[in-house]
Amino acid sequence: MLQSSLIGTAGSVVLRTVADVIFATSILLFSFGLSRDASVVDRKPLGAGALTVFALWLLLALALTPVLDTDPSSGSGSWEIYRYVTLLVPAASALIAASQIARGRTVPAPWRWAPMWVLGLCAVTWIIPQIIVATVRPESIQAFADLFVMLSALASLAGTLGLGILAVVLALRPQSGSVEVFRSA
Repeated sequence: MLQSSLIGTAGSVVLRTVADVIFATSILLFSFGLSRDASVVDRKPLGAGALTVFALWLLLALALTPVLDTDPSSGSGSWEIYRYVTLLVPAASALIAASQIARGRTVPAPWRWAPMWVLGLCAVTWIIPQIIVATVRPESIQAFADLFVMLSALASLAGTLGLGILAVVLALRPQSGSVEVFRSA
């Protein structure tokens, strides 16, 4: 959200790069963990691979955007291909990763389904503007701008802040199989 408010300012590219690197690092930490038990996918190849693709895609897209001819008026097909790939790759990798987290036993029930809930929320918040744009007259779309921004913020906050806070809370819970040996003061 901070990135979108600083678009066009001097530090916006640096801020976006730093934010994307931090996000990618946190996703990779969720994927591989500091130990096998700390990995949300138990370091299984399909889940770890999907989370890695999801994490690194932002950085790759950030690097590819200035290089590609993404001007839709230029007549080249790179804009259309890029647009579909940037929609498909993160969505597919997020769906695979969320299903692997839900199927695994690392995250306790019912919280292992939280990434699926967030993915569903993101899908709904993406579909609603598409339906509105397709059904409303072009001159009336501007009236929905605040709704579009609110839906985008909701999906973004649920995915980053919501899952992040949930991860911290779950990590602080005592493990069911652990035994307290020495209580520190």
